[in-house]
Parts: sequence; C-alpha cells; structure tokens
Amino acid sequence: MATAAEKLAGNPTAQLGEIAAALKAARHVTAICHENPDADTIGAAVAVKLMAERLGAQAEVVSIDGIPPVFAFLPGISEVRTHPALEPGLAVLCDAATRERVGRIVREQADWFARATLLNIDHHISNNGFGHLNLVDPTAVATCEVLVHLVDELDLELDAPLATALLTGILRDSNGFSDHATSGDTLRIAARLVDAGGPLALIHRSILSELPYPTLALWGKMLAGMGRAADGQIVYATLTQAMLDETGTRQHDADGLAEFLTRAKGAAVTLLLRELGPSETRVSIRTTDAVDATRLAARFGGGGHVRRAGCSVPLAAAEALQEIVKAIELS
Repeated sequence: MATAAEKLAGNPTAQLGEIAAALKAARHVTAICHENPDADTIGAAVAVKLMAERLGAQAEVVSIDGIPPVFAFLPGISEVRTHPALEPGLAVLCDAATRERVGRIVREQADWFARATLLNIDHHISNNGFGHLNLVDPTAVATCEVLVHLVDELDLELDAPLATALLTGILRDSNGFSDHATSGDTLRIAARLVDAGGPLALIHRSILSELPYPTLALWGKMLAGMGRAADGQIVYATLTQAMLDETGTRQHDADGLAEFLTRAKGAAVTLLLRELGPSETRVSIRTTDAVDATRLAARFGGGGHVRRAGCSVPLAAAEALQEIVKAIELS
C-alpha cells in the first residue's frame, strides 16, 4: 500500500484548484512557521500572508520561536506573532512534514488548532499528509517553489514583495542553487522571481554570505570541537548551550553550519548536533549518495529529504552521536 507521501507525490498540481478555492473562500488565514524557523518556512509563510491579503482575507504569520534578525529585509516581518491572534480559519502550515514540527504551539493552542482547517504545504518526502488539505511536492527544492505554482493558479501578480519572500526560501533550500534537488524548473522559477523584483544579491548576502562576528565566534567553537568517525566518512560538530552563552548567540546562529560541514572532503555523512536540553538533541543530517538521510532520520522519528534530513533524539549530545553513528550504514 502506498504511503501518504507517495500518494501526495503522485500529482500535486492536481490539488492546486482545491487549495486555491480554499484560500479564496477563507476570511482568516494564519500562516505558521515550523519551530526553529529557517528561510523556507519563513519565506513561505510571508508569501501566504501576502497572497491571502490580496484575496481579501485577514492574515497573519505565526512563529513560536520568533524570527531571526537576518530576515529583517522580508516584507512585514516585524508583524510576525508568536501565537495566533485571529480566529481559527485556514491554518497554513508551511514547510512542516508533520503537524508537530511547528513546535509546542500545537499543544499550547490545541483548541485553536482543533477548530481550524489545516492546509499542509510542503516539499519533504517524509510528509505524512496531516492536513485537511495537502499540497506536497517532494520534487520541489523548497516549499516556496511549490507556492509559485499556487500563485499562478490564483492568477496573482508576482510583484517585488511576493517575489522576495519566495526567492528567499528557494535560494536557501537550494544552497545557492547548488543542491542536487535544484532542477531546471527551479532555475526558471527563480528567473521569474528576479524579473519580478526579487533582490537576488541582497538575499544571497543576507542569508548565505554575511555572518555577524558573534556568529563567526560560535562557528569557531563548533568547528574547533568537530570530530570524525568511520575513517573520516562521518564528520560531526556539536552545538552546546555553553557555546551559545559564551558567544551571546542563539540557536538560529548555527544555521548554515550543517551545509558548511558538507565541504569535508571524503565525508559521506555530516552531522550537526544541537544540545537542546540535558536529554534532548536535535540532529541535522547531510549525506552523499552513499547514505539515504531520510531513512537514517526515520530511525529516530525524523524525516526530510534523501540528502538532507533531521531528527530529535532523547539523549545527551554525546550519547545521541553514538546511537546515530551506529545506525549509519555506509555503502
């Protein structure tokens, strides 16, 4: 029997009409980012808000963990809320493979979620189809790429604010158009967004090039403590709370290091372990074609993509590393 992800992957464009109709009918739209938000979930949520407002709805963006300062260039970003203020209507969960991926807000606002219609827009192959409505395309490099097709279905204009939000997610999730999932369609869509006013150079500099001094200091500490296993085929680094305290940084300042580690020559698997508590570690997994990152993450209840995935392990970082290394099957 096909999994939910396989069913969703069959023909996502066939669902565009139904999704577009739901957005047109909605009076309240809440676009929700996943926990520890990255460029794709933030860009997608901002884009959904802009789209909903142009359709005549009241709209908001919600991120339980706030928004990293690096995204200050995005339109309306200062208005992002940590909890919904609108009445339950259409809740658009952006770039989340499961409902729980949006974080503790699901528990804290359980009644609100129970009364809302959930629209699941995503590109992770591990997506479990949790929404009342689902638009999931695992062939897309980013959720923002999926949303461009919805913009077209709604016959909305791709102007500069909308193009900026969408290009932000595509640029980051494609790692500057270098990720293996980057397709010709991705590049053609990006060209449209640039032509519409998306500031490619500004976005690249803001989210891929520039790093504040405290962030560089944090990366230095993580890189100084990096290690390897399996004769160098596994390379890893750990982020501890002590490192954050010493450098005056936050979790989001480690974003991008997982991709940086993939530069390790000869490594088939790179791991970034984030210490979230005494017995909780968040692991970012990056792999070559020697290892299926999605399969590895799934062994610990996580998911993602074939080459990029993540999971949470209920162990201290050192113990989590041991368990993950044991689970890696190198070809």
